[in-house]
Amino acid sequence: MKRTMAMLCCMPLLLAAGCETLPKQTANRMTGSFTVGVTVTSADSEIKGELTRCGMDVWSVVFTDPPALSGVQLDFTAEEVRASYKGLEFSVPQSAQAIRTELCMFMDVVDDLAQTPELDGKAGEGVIVLEGETDSGMYTLTCAEDGTPVTFALPSYGVTVTFEGFTEQNAPATEETTIPTAYPAPPEETACESST
Repeated sequence: MKRTMAMLCCMPLLLAAGCETLPKQTANRMTGSFTVGVTVTSADSEIKGELTRCGMDVWSVVFTDPPALSGVQLDFTAEEVRASYKGLEFSVPQSAQAIRTELCMFMDVVDDLAQTPELDGKAGEGVIVLEGETDSGMYTLTCAEDGTPVTFALPSYGVTVTFEGFTEQNAPATEETTIPTAYPAPPEETACESST
């Protein structure tokens, strides 16, 4: 009888401890157009910028730090990546090659997840954790309970991308959505536009 009572008393504690690893579901806020601040941290660098998703396979990032990359914009489509600075087009600089690859992995994951209105993952303290694998390796995407990104980790690269200031855009995301060319440079207030 004592053993049974002890087990019954421990059950709530065991259930509470196990809750953190139970699957969790939340609305996916990354299905449309959005802008978010990013900080890409690796063992030897930290790069900051503003990342914009304009639609499926259509992204843009403008770097703000370090000074060598400040103002450089990369425009991503399914076909190519273009680099520009104050309206002048050039090849992607060597200093941005690594971050280009790392951001492409995040973009691929988000574009894949955008097919579903909900995120399924493991529950943590105030977050939901999604794990998966790309062609380049394993990843962990941590989202807030409201379905916005918090971090994106690439263990094999030793890279973590941190997000802040997630803002959904008014324009709906469609496959026809395009980003404006940077020639001349678009106004800073308009990150992307939807074609009609």
